[in-house]
Amino acid sequence: MSVPGGNAAPGTVYFVGAGPGAPDLITCRGRDLMGQADLVVYADSLVDSRLVAPARERGARVVGSAELTLEEIVDLMAAAARRGQIVVRLHSGDPSVYGALHEQLVRLDALSVPWEIVPGVPSAMAAAARLGVELTVPGLVQTVIFARAAGRTPVPGRERLAALAAHRATLAIHLSVARVRRVVRALLEGGYPPDTPVAVLYKVTWPDERIITGTLATIADAVRAAGITRHALILVGPALSAQQDAGAARSHLYSPGHAHLFRPARGVSEEKASPPARHNIVLVAVTRSGAELALRLGEALGAAVRVPGAFAGARPEVAYTGSVVDEVRRCWSSARALVVVAAAGIVVRAVAPLLRHKGQDPAVICMDERGRFVVPLVGGHAAGANALAERIARLTGGVAVITTACDVQGRPALDVVAQELGWQVAPGSQLTGAMAALVNGERLALFVDPALPGRVRAQALARLEDDAVVRVDRVDDLADGQWGALLAVTPQRLALPATRPRVVYHPPVLWVGVGCRRGVSADEVVEAVDGVLERAGLARESVAALVTAEAKGDEPGLVEAARRLNLPLRVVAHEVLRRVPAGAVSPSAAREHLGLPGVAEPAALVASGGDLLVPKERVGRCTVAVAIGEGRP
Repeated sequence: MSVPGGNAAPGTVYFVGAGPGAPDLITCRGRDLMGQADLVVYADSLVDSRLVAPARERGARVVGSAELTLEEIVDLMAAAARRGQIVVRLHSGDPSVYGALHEQLVRLDALSVPWEIVPGVPSAMAAAARLGVELTVPGLVQTVIFARAAGRTPVPGRERLAALAAHRATLAIHLSVARVRRVVRALLEGGYPPDTPVAVLYKVTWPDERIITGTLATIADAVRAAGITRHALILVGPALSAQQDAGAARSHLYSPGHAHLFRPARGVSEEKASPPARHNIVLVAVTRSGAELALRLGEALGAAVRVPGAFAGARPEVAYTGSVVDEVRRCWSSARALVVVAAAGIVVRAVAPLLRHKGQDPAVICMDERGRFVVPLVGGHAAGANALAERIARLTGGVAVITTACDVQGRPALDVVAQELGWQVAPGSQLTGAMAALVNGERLALFVDPALPGRVRAQALARLEDDAVVRVDRVDDLADGQWGALLAVTPQRLALPATRPRVVYHPPVLWVGVGCRRGVSADEVVEAVDGVLERAGLARESVAALVTAEAKGDEPGLVEAARRLNLPLRVVAHEVLRRVPAGAVSPSAAREHLGLPGVAEPAALVASGGDLLVPKERVGRCTVAVAIGEGRP
């Protein structure tokens, strides 16, 4: 039962939000309660120990809850409360967000123990402050969603990340950084374009805080390289980049043209108005009917809107003056997708001088003022114009006029497969030539390495098989001269015939276990890893992580080697390694020195969740082994 606020009441359990980490970000009320508490039960795996140090110093009982069950926590708090003590249950962030709060309250109610909740600063808010961004930007994003990826704790189907991504809101994704690749795939599936800004904040406001920024296309690799697998929040959405533009969107409240109870409207010179903020989508219209359509779509898409001043009505912030061609060109650098409600010829003339490269240009779509025909003109695959056109057509009841050959023919888009599945494309691959062969009716050979994990093989077949793509069982079959192009999905380093366009995809399925002596240098580790991979004919692009035992996890040379190789370093606890049967790995001196069945082989097996591919090899002061598997979270 909840009790009213005020001075601390003996016999009460106070659920206090500790905030994101820094001791000075707990609320004043939370700090005062900590100063009166007889018992503090804190989430020691998530809350900075500096927050409980004053309570411990003045003699309060301080208990970490990481090793306790729910029943043990509740019994401990209830017993203290019944003795008339003041109890503080200290949660990270705010207790009401992923705090396992409800189950504790229900049990305290059943025991008739009074309680009160003291809110804290949620980690998403602290993350926004550290990034220097607003999570809700007028005309761009007006919704923030707290979410998590499904894992051992499932989420309702309607709350899958792909479903939430369809809103294009700001997403604060908790407890999911270990599954960052799955998160990225779900968000891309849900409709976020690959260049959507992302920030991963590890232990925000703690002394060892780390912040990694990027886009959906780059963030998974960056997180893997940093070796971050827990204690991190993922923020996603266009609002993260809006503050980078001097002309950030304005709110109605402080707009000179907006009247309210405390201030009349004032005139504003449109010629001096700031340019729009950087947005995922910018809608530009030229006619009255087109403006009405753009304003409706802007709400549905979370897009910025630009319409002639005469048609802006009560929305002066969306108005532009001058020609639509000038406005399109003005918005070019601030848009990741530019949707123009105007004739195709106007749009072509506007953007033609601005085009550079398909990897850099924004998506460009034109549509008629009734939304009957939605035509992607630029960036069909690379910038997501085709997918956006289909989304807009569903909103307007119109037709997406897709002209890219592989889409028209129902062929797989070879250039986006790797991006969407988190695979690497081997250097020297010829995507353009292979796609040309595919759409021109030539037959392509597809080799899917039988050593790949089953799910990865299934993904490859689902995304790449086609009536023009013939699966072959052996690498040697790729040398047959009948093929127009060659495709391979493999962790191997393949030298395919240079007489045909070729594309080699490398899924991240290799887990390199590393054991080493104390004082080993980074050069020795890198040389050992590269040497083993080369001798085994395996591609570094398919390596998911370096893996080692807990005793070696802080070895400076190993940590630096992982950084140089741009790979995360996974550390496996000794108790986990001891569960690996001795018969599953080679004999090792680690059994005598560390009480372990080994380091390189067991660590690789545990991390991969699969099979040993390359038994351990001793290289100087290192041992290296390679396992293949999808990986365990």
